[in-house]
Amino acid sequence: MIFDLARTDLPAHITARLGGPLTSADVDRLEAVARGELRRAFAPFHIQLVDRADAFWRVRVVHDVVPQAHAVAGVGESVALGPLGGGGFVDLSAIADQAARYAPAGASHLDIVDAIGRGVGRVAVHELGHQILGPVSAHNDLDGHAFENGSPERAGQYYSELQWTTWRPALIEKLGAR
Repeated sequence: MIFDLARTDLPAHITARLGGPLTSADVDRLEAVARGELRRAFAPFHIQLVDRADAFWRVRVVHDVVPQAHAVAGVGESVALGPLGGGGFVDLSAIADQAARYAPAGASHLDIVDAIGRGVGRVAVHELGHQILGPVSAHNDLDGHAFENGSPERAGQYYSELQWTTWRPALIEKLGAR
C-alpha cells in the first residue's frame, strides 16, 4: 500500500465532525493504523507485504478520485490482471466521509482518525483480495463484518472487527496458509 497524498485537507463537514483539520501527526497515525489492518488481515496467508509502487499487486491511497462536486465512484477500485498482477486505489476523502458519518456519539478526534485509518486499511485489504483472486472474488454483502463486503456504508467497516469469510479458502489455495 502506497500513500500518494499530495494533500490531506477534507471537506468542511468532515473537518467539523473531526473538530479540526487532519494534522501531520493524524496522517502518520492513520497510515500506521491502515498498515496494521493490512498486516493483520493477511497474517494468515503466505504473502509478503511491501510498500513499493512496483509490487505485483498494489494499492495506492489517494486524496480523492473524483472532484468533490461530483459523485464519488467508490471508496476503492481495482483491476486484476492475472499473471501481470493488479492495481487499485483507495480514496481517502470518501473513506473519511464514511468514518465521520458512522462515528458514534461522543467519538473523539482520535477515534475518528483511527476509524479513517481502519477504513483505508480495510478497503486496501478488500481491493487486494480482488486483485489476488480475480473473477472468483464475489462480494459477501450479507456479512457486515467481512472483508469481502463490498459496501463502505456500514459502521463495522470503521468501528468493529472484520474477518475473512467467503474468500478465505480461495486465498489459502492461492497464497498458502502460514
